[in-house]
Amino acid sequence: MRGALLCLVAGLAACKPAEQPVAPAATPASEAEPATAAAAPASAPTQAAAASTSLAQLGELRIGAAFGKAPGDKAFVSANMRELMEGDCEYYDKGTLPEGMSMMVLGDKIARFEVHVDGDPSIKLDAPPADAPALPYGLWVGMSAQEAKKRLPAGVITTPHAYLAPDGDYLTWTDKAKGLAIRLETFNGLVTTIYWGQPDAVELIEGCA
Repeated sequence: MRGALLCLVAGLAACKPAEQPVAPAATPASEAEPATAAAAPASAPTQAAAASTSLAQLGELRIGAAFGKAPGDKAFVSANMRELMEGDCEYYDKGTLPEGMSMMVLGDKIARFEVHVDGDPSIKLDAPPADAPALPYGLWVGMSAQEAKKRLPAGVITTPHAYLAPDGDYLTWTDKAKGLAIRLETFNGLVTTIYWGQPDAVELIEGCA
């Protein structure tokens, strides 16, 4: 970026008559700096624009779809929650899920998808990592809660986190027409967890526990 601007300036300088003074190389470099800084924040909206606003699916996986009997379902790795909790709730990762994401299955049906912060939850990320999967509404873990609210539809409800209040909150938006919801967990003003799917599954504050 910056290199391209410097090459352009160098090319223009070479075309000037020999008797004209050539501007010092440091001058165009300093002029190019503000443009580079201004262009950096645009990367996040660009990636966000490509993200789906649908809460109904993730790739070929759909909320409410049966899970466990299709041949490809064997590629997913279970967390063995059914054995531990003696219930009908299970968590899966791997398979066709992006790295770092998991899926909740209730009663053999896909109920919600989720992603947690990877690393130090106190570090703010101004844009999603290059290898991060595209999430609904262009969200990502590590972003500020303020920025997240701007990207979510109107009608987000903020409630205290069950364990982290007053420093943590839940940001929940429900699409009543489609029977879907999304919830973000925040701590100290940063998003640490994002999950979406069936409203009843989204409201489970301890997952399968």
